Amino acid sequence: MRPLALLLASLLLVQCSAPKVEIVAHRGASAKAPENTLSAFNQAWKDGSDSCELDVYLTADGKTAIIHDKDTQRTAGSKLLIAKSSRAQLDALEVGSWKAPQFRGEKIPTLDQALATLPKGQHRFFIEIKCGPEVIPEITRVLDPMRDRAAQWVIIAFNRETAAAAKKALPWIKVYRLASGKASAKTKTPPTSLQQLIADTKSDGLDGLDLSLDGYPWDKAMLSQVRAAGLGIFVWTVNRPEDLERLIKVGVDGITTDDPALARDIHRKLSGH
Repeated sequence: MRPLALLLASLLLVQCSAPKVEIVAHRGASAKAPENTLSAFNQAWKDGSDSCELDVYLTADGKTAIIHDKDTQRTAGSKLLIAKSSRAQLDALEVGSWKAPQFRGEKIPTLDQALATLPKGQHRFFIEIKCGPEVIPEITRVLDPMRDRAAQWVIIAFNRETAAAAKKALPWIKVYRLASGKASAKTKTPPTSLQQLIADTKSDGLDGLDLSLDGYPWDKAMLSQVRAAGLGIFVWTVNRPEDLERLIKVGVDGITTDDPALARDIHRKLSGH
């Protein structure tokens, strides 16, 4: 009876436990700190994030800039196009006070500065290429000396050619294809079907898909389809508690969220910890 009781208890624990899901802080802990800044990345590690996502552009003088938009208007209050600005011009800007007064003085980081916040170990950075393949040589320069930490870097990109070029230049790093399940508001083109995304990603030798919350079923059948192709599957950007709970239960590999602390709390509750 006693061994049977222990077996039943173990089975019950397995059934009640949530699967391991990687929590990825979207532009750092952007619900609490100004996005894509050192404060946001450090806050994410403090909040127990497994990983951080960041956005990278190439400047006019061949340096990197960690920023989501192609210009600085939204976060700096003055408009400079990243691709036409020097690193020195960007360094003169302040990008924290729009979020809250205590963040006044935050700067647009370089890729080197952002990655330096990463603790050694199991954490990761998801590096989203926001421009084109022209930034890949500079990303390679930054990452190549850290090949011993290859498991801590992931590259993601919406553009198929850019993602493929990144994988060719950095075959030792995982590269995921980003895609949205909604039609493009700018081009009015329909989204690429999941089947086509899987085929293209396999053909390009990439490691997985990172797909939007909207526009996909996000059920076990969908995940089985992706995993049958040998690909990883991540979802962005998930902030509502009910969506976080549903995706954790269905067993995605990882969830990108603005509030990693909330996602971690929900995962702990579902896991019974």
